[in-house]
Amino acid sequence: MAGVVKDSFSLWLNQHTAEAEAIAELCINNAQSRLKASKKVARKKITSGPALPGKLADCSTEDVTAGELFLVEGDSAGGSAKQARDREFQAIMPLRGKILNTWEVDSSEILASQAVHDIAIALGVDPGISKIDGLRYGKICILADADSDGLHIATLLCALFVKHFRHVVEAGHSMSPCHHFIASI
Repeated sequence: MAGVVKDSFSLWLNQHTAEAEAIAELCINNAQSRLKASKKVARKKITSGPALPGKLADCSTEDVTAGELFLVEGDSAGGSAKQARDREFQAIMPLRGKILNTWEVDSSEILASQAVHDIAIALGVDPGISKIDGLRYGKICILADADSDGLHIATLLCALFVKHFRHVVEAGHSMSPCHHFIASI
């Protein structure tokens, strides 16, 4: 059936060149529109510098203030969070195990830890730097289990943000009771 239609259509296109050119132009315009639309979805990607972490399930909104990044403890929780999220404005980044305790580590040295490096790239902000123009999300949330390991991971993440991403916290993009407690000391 396809061969018959294809042969007949080819013959018709050869006999009606004006219509064939109009159809070809329509196809080209549609392809260009699809290409432009796919580039729009590539939202706020980092144009120069390292690529986004592979485990990051990014959101599609271009509005930085509406975007939310959830740092999730473990791949299994990350999988559940990815299924439950609103892909429009919620990004999920699963973390594997405990991150480096960065409280007594200099900002220039913490990027040696792969987990901290991936968090910094996902945020779009370098640790210890006061400029947060590159921040990719308006809200950063920490999701950890309600056990001792989860509490330790949440504490390590809070320490990372308070010590090395202080300007993100001060601008109100990452808030938790731990941040309020430390800020009032």
